[in-house]
Amino acid sequence: MVSKAAADTLEKVSGEFEAEVLAGLEAGRAETLAKVESMRKETGETVARILETGTKQAESVRRQVIGAAELEVRNAQLRSLEKAVNEVFELAAAQISQATGSIYEKAMERLIQGGLDVIGPRARVECATKDRKVVAFAVKKLGTKAKVSLEEAPIDTTGGVVLTTPDGTVRFDNTFEARLERMKPSLRKEVAAILTGSA
Repeated sequence: MVSKAAADTLEKVSGEFEAEVLAGLEAGRAETLAKVESMRKETGETVARILETGTKQAESVRRQVIGAAELEVRNAQLRSLEKAVNEVFELAAAQISQATGSIYEKAMERLIQGGLDVIGPRARVECATKDRKVVAFAVKKLGTKAKVSLEEAPIDTTGGVVLTTPDGTVRFDNTFEARLERMKPSLRKEVAAILTGSA
């Protein structure tokens, strides 16, 4: 049997051991709770940063999508406008080629003279078959002012003339198509303004 003193000592040691274990457990519990609280706080901050980043990225994507859509709409408008402008130019060229009479004769004279102003007073003139008589008359009217010869071979054009120096080194295309092409940049703005109603 265990003596009373030994039992008291065992009980005291056991009590101290139990107190130390409980104190250790309490300290561990407090440390664990502090770590859990710290992790909860860090997790909350991380979640907030992720949400903020996600919101910024979503806004960026939204702006990109809107920008791309606006650009596509603008490009579609420009394509439609360009198509309409080209149709106007084609219609104008067709109407000019249908002109006849003294207005057409004067236009041919101006086209020939304009070409001579560019390449000099000696030139060979080419024209479409349908314009041959009018161009021949205009060349005759020049008389001695310029030495111009009318070429036999016709050119493929709706109207107008092509002038070439006698040696062939300089060529000036003064056909309706070429003149319209040269005028397109300046006329395009005017036609676009008329078509869009901003004139």
